[in-house]
Formats: sequence, structure tokens, C-alpha cells
Amino acid sequence: MLTVRLSSTQPLPGGGTPGSSAVQRGFRVGVEIRPYFEAYRVALVWTPDGWQSTRYASGQLTQIANGGEIWSAEASWVVTQPTTFFYAVVGVGFDGQVWDNNGGWNYRWVS
Repeated sequence: MLTVRLSSTQPLPGGGTPGSSAVQRGFRVGVEIRPYFEAYRVALVWTPDGWQSTRYASGQLTQIANGGEIWSAEASWVVTQPTTFFYAVVGVGFDGQVWDNNGGWNYRWVS
């Protein structure tokens, strides 16, 4: 059976236009899938507005080791004020979808 686990979260370098209050922000997640070759798609599902809307970022397979796979996905956005983003990760295999949403509490990123 496919298992999905968030393995890392890292900020992306920020950016923006000089003189503008808008700032580019983002983060990258690592997702561990076990056993290997069980998932054919991994995605980061995130929201900037408390799940009133959702956004998706497809994952890329980055490593195969120790009987599992590591996938990575990135989320980025432009903000003018600090914002809290909630997110979860999903792996899709031949037996269906498996989510890691922090035990039902979702993961959180504050920009």
C-alpha cells in the first residue's frame, strides 16, 4: 500500500520590484513515497484563503533510495502583506489517492 509523508519544507528566495509593496514568496516541499514505483503523480495542494479556493502544484520525482522515492513541489505567490497558507500533499497510485494533511490539521506556512 502506498504511503505519503511530508519530509521537508524550505523557503524559496524572495523577490519583488523595487518601489512596489508586492513581494514574491514561496516554499518547496519534499514528499516521501513508499514503496517506490507505487505513485505516478504527487502534488502539493494549497490555499491562501482558508480553503475558499485551492491551488495545485505538480511534484517532480527527484530521488529513489532506500525503498522509497522523494518528490518535490513548489508553491509561489505575490503578496502585499503577511499571509498564512495551508497545505497538504497527495500521492496518486493505482490504488487511489493517499493524503498527508498533518493528521487532519493541514500544514501551515506564514509568508
